[in-house]
Amino acid sequence: MMAFENTSKRVPQDLASPQDPKKRKVEFVKEVTLHQLPAEKEEAGESGPSSDDSDFSIAMFSRYVKSALDDLEAKDNSKINEIANQLSLPAKNPNRLSPQKVGILLDILSNNVNRVETSKATNFLQSVLNFEKWWELPLPALAKYIGFIKILCSSIPKWWQDVSMILISNFTLAPEKAANHHALLQYFLRMIPTSISFIDLYLARFFPNKNDTREKLVHYISNLLRLTTYCRELRFQVWSLIVEKIISLDVELQNELDEMDDDVEEGFDEAEDGDGDSDDDESSDEETDGNNNDDSKVDSDDDDDDDDDDDGNNIEEEEEYVKEVSLNIKDLTNKMDSILTLVSGAIAKELTPENMESGDGVVVFNILTTLFKTHILPTYFTKSIQYIMFMLSQQQPELMDSFLVTLIDISFSPNETAEKKIKSLQYLGSYIARASKLSRTQIIFVASYLTSWLNRYVIERETEVDEPGGMDRFKHFYAAFQSLCYIFCFRRSVFRDLDGTWECELDKFFQRMIISKFNPLKYCNENVMLMFARITQHEDIAYCFTIIENNNNERLRGITGKASTDTPGGSREKSPSVGVRTSAWSLATRQQFIDLQSYFPFDPLFLKNYKHMVQEYYIEWSSVAGDYESDDSDD
Repeated sequence: MMAFENTSKRVPQDLASPQDPKKRKVEFVKEVTLHQLPAEKEEAGESGPSSDDSDFSIAMFSRYVKSALDDLEAKDNSKINEIANQLSLPAKNPNRLSPQKVGILLDILSNNVNRVETSKATNFLQSVLNFEKWWELPLPALAKYIGFIKILCSSIPKWWQDVSMILISNFTLAPEKAANHHALLQYFLRMIPTSISFIDLYLARFFPNKNDTREKLVHYISNLLRLTTYCRELRFQVWSLIVEKIISLDVELQNELDEMDDDVEEGFDEAEDGDGDSDDDESSDEETDGNNNDDSKVDSDDDDDDDDDDDGNNIEEEEEYVKEVSLNIKDLTNKMDSILTLVSGAIAKELTPENMESGDGVVVFNILTTLFKTHILPTYFTKSIQYIMFMLSQQQPELMDSFLVTLIDISFSPNETAEKKIKSLQYLGSYIARASKLSRTQIIFVASYLTSWLNRYVIERETEVDEPGGMDRFKHFYAAFQSLCYIFCFRRSVFRDLDGTWECELDKFFQRMIISKFNPLKYCNENVMLMFARITQHEDIAYCFTIIENNNNERLRGITGKASTDTPGGSREKSPSVGVRTSAWSLATRQQFIDLQSYFPFDPLFLKNYKHMVQEYYIEWSSVAGDYESDDSDD
C-alpha cells in the first residue's frame, strides 16, 4: 500500500492554509500499513513486530519532507502546509507527528533552512515555533529542536523576534520547565544584543494579570528573576516591572480591606436604622388596624410577609457579597505573600558580602532604592511592599546607612513636596523603631539629626505661631517631632549612657518642645502622644498629661463654639480676631494631615509566610512595651 494517498497528483496552488479545518488531511502514519507502526507502538509502551516497518515509515516520511521542500521552491506549498497541519495539532492528539518524525523533520530543515526563507513557508515555520510543549520532547528530539531554532534565527535574524516573544510568553511555566527557554534567550542575547529593546516590551506584555492565578504570577516573576542573572542590562526594567505589579496588588488588597470595613460598618448602621424604623412601623400599624376591617388586616399581613421576604433576600445578598469579598481578599493576600517571599529571598542572595565587594550587590540595591523613591514612597498607603527595603537594607550595615541617608535627604530636601517629606519622616521613624539590625550608633545619629533640626525650627519659626494662618504651616515640624517620639517609645533604652545621662540631652529637649507654642502634643498623632506621655513620665523626663488635658478641653470648647479666643498654640489670646485667624484650618486640610500622621509604614505584617521571613529583622512592640501596653497594639 502506498504511504501517501495520490502523492503523484498536484494539489491546486490556491490550497487552503494549514489552519483551514475543512481541508482534507494526509495521514502520514496511519496509511503506511494496515497495522500500527512499530515506532508508535514503542511510544505506547508496546513492541513492534520488526524494525523494518519503522525504518520504512521514517524513510517514506523523510522523502515526503524533501519532496515538500522541492515543491516549495516551485511555489507550491501544499505539502509543507500538510506537515504544518500535523505540527499544529494539540500535544494529546494521536495524529500529531511523533517525536521521531519531528526529529527527522528538524534534521532536514536544519540542513535546508535557506529553502524555507519564503513567504509561502511562513505558516509552516510558525507551526514549528509554536509546537505545543516542545520542551517536553524526548532529549534527542529536544536537542534537534533547539538546534534548529539557533540555525533559523542565526540564518534569518528576523525570526528571532517571533521566537523571543514565544519564549517569554511561556514564562508562566515553572522555572524547571523553562530551562531551555532561558538557554535560548541567553544564547541570542549574546548573539544579538540589540534585541533587548523588544524583549523589554514583551516582558511587560506577557506579565500575567493581577487576577490571574497565584501560580502563574509566581512562575512569571521567578523566570524574570532568572533572566536578570544572565542579562544584567535588563535588571532595572525587570525590577521596575515587578515593583509596579506588586504595588498594584498591594493597593487593590488595601482597597478591598477598606471597602469591606466600610460595608460592614454601613451594614450595622442600616440594621440599627432598620430596627428602629420597623418598631415605628409596627406601632403605626397597630393604631390603624383598630379602625380597619379584617380585609385590611389580611392585606397588611401580606405586605409584612413580602417585607420579610425582601429583608431575607437582602440579607442573603449581603452575605453572598461579603463572602465574595472575603474570598478575593484571601486570594490577593496569598498572592502578595508568595510574591514578596519569593522576591525578597531572591534579592537577599544578591546582597551577600561577596556580591557587595564585587559591586553587583551595590547595583541591585541602588536600583531598589531608586524604585523606592519613585514608586513605593509616593503611593498611598501601601501595607506590604515597603518591607522589601526594610528587610534587604538590613542585610549589610552599609545598606542600612544608605537607606537612612536616603530617607533623611528626602525628609529635609527643599526640592520635595511637603507630603513627600512627611511620608519620608514616617518611614524614617518607623524604620528606626522596628529594624532590629540597626546599631546604637545609627539610632543615636538619626535622633541627633532630628533634635538639631527641631531645635533650629523652634528658634527660627516659633514667633510665626501668633501670626495669621493655619497650623498646617508647621506640619513638617509635627511630622519630625512625631517620628522622634515614636523612635523614643521603641528605643528609649538605647538613649541612656552608662552613667544614666540621656543622649542628645533628650530630657531637656522634650521639656522645651512640649511647652513651645507649636504645642506638638495637640497636633501629632494622639495614640503616639499618649504612649510618649506615659513613657516620659515613667522615665522622669517630662509630664505631658496636664497639657494633653488642656488640649482636650480646648477641643470640647471648640465643639460647643466657645474656643474662638484660643490660639493654636494653646495660649489665650487677648484679641479674639487674632485667635480666629490663626486657628483657621479647613477640615479637608486637617483630615489630610491626620491621615499622613497616622501612617506607620512598618506596622506588623499580616502575610503569614513573609512575616515569618521578616521576623528576625523586626522588633515587635510587645518586646519593648514593658507594662505600658499589650501585644494588641501591634494589630
